[in-house]
Amino acid sequence: MKWIYFTIFDPRFYPRPIFFKRCCGMLVYYLRTFPGYVRSPGKVPNAPARGTGRSARKSTSRDPLGVFYKCPRQDRSRLLDSVFYEALYVPCLKKVGGEGIVVMNAYGVHAAKLLGKKVVVDLMDLWSCEDSALHLNAVDFKSLKKADLVLAWSRAIHSLLRRMGISSVYLPFGVDLKTFDPMSVPPSLFLNRYPDVGGTVRLVYSGGLWYVGGKEVLGVGKLLKAFKKVEEKRRDVALLIQAPREVMEMAREMGLRNVVHVERTPLSNDPLRLSFLRSADILVLTGSRYSAVYLAERTTMYQYMATGNAILAEATLGVRGVLTHGETGYLVELDNPGKMAEAILVLAADEGLRRYIGRNARSLLERHYTWEKLIEKARSILA
Repeated sequence: MKWIYFTIFDPRFYPRPIFFKRCCGMLVYYLRTFPGYVRSPGKVPNAPARGTGRSARKSTSRDPLGVFYKCPRQDRSRLLDSVFYEALYVPCLKKVGGEGIVVMNAYGVHAAKLLGKKVVVDLMDLWSCEDSALHLNAVDFKSLKKADLVLAWSRAIHSLLRRMGISSVYLPFGVDLKTFDPMSVPPSLFLNRYPDVGGTVRLVYSGGLWYVGGKEVLGVGKLLKAFKKVEEKRRDVALLIQAPREVMEMAREMGLRNVVHVERTPLSNDPLRLSFLRSADILVLTGSRYSAVYLAERTTMYQYMATGNAILAEATLGVRGVLTHGETGYLVELDNPGKMAEAILVLAADEGLRRYIGRNARSLLERHYTWEKLIEKARSILA
């Protein structure tokens, strides 16, 4: 069967289409509406707002039912306008041909089924229109039910879909060690650029800020609170932050002293960033109860595993689907900066434990979560 991959995201930031091109020789296209293509045939999707912006944008839906139905999709459409957009995808899907399509997230499913195509949804995360609970848009839910198969990027999402009666297979994102391998770059590349942190226990956070409903949902604020407690006990631990400068403003407001801002690199696999991650003693993965974070096996987690260094992670469902406390990660209770501070102090004082956890995490990655391993599974799924 000839499969074609469609995405509404820029593959530079969400490279799953590249995975499927390598895996199965799929052609990759941006999913476009017919009017959108006519107006701007060469348009490329914008870089993602997640992790870089101050707040999630407000709904711009023009759906007349929006007065009554308040649950938008990720593109902010709701009901009637979502169905209308699906109809506008038909010419795009018809033109490229193919017997089956793989779509990132639940867009274009109804249009493809209307054309008699087999549809696989490559589900990055479950988009919820509520901050404190999982509430799916009705069109998203019907799309997932209508698809022939859903590829869940996390075990937690896979389990949830199965309970909803949706056909699902677990296919995580993992990491491509051919293009992203921190162990291929020496720590000295980073340490020569930032010599003042050379004699410290380096606590590293590499990520962004993501505001939903005015609340930051990646959880970096809890790390700052935890580090304030750490500074009271140890002066030789440095917090190295590769994130928007707003995080440094937050750190200054809290009176933190031993915090260093590391400039972000143009690409996630820039040698300087790889060296930065490789130089870490402890890598911190924060989280929250927001569904797109709580259920996710985040790309950052797999990147951390590739370093061979110790990972300290808040115990979200997504994290617990991959990491085991004391073996491949050091897991702490969610939303408890005090417990996080205690964990930082434990790891800072025990180099043997750090090496043990880091070595096991890298081994786990190599056995199950490299693209080479996942390509084998993807081929068997689509055969």
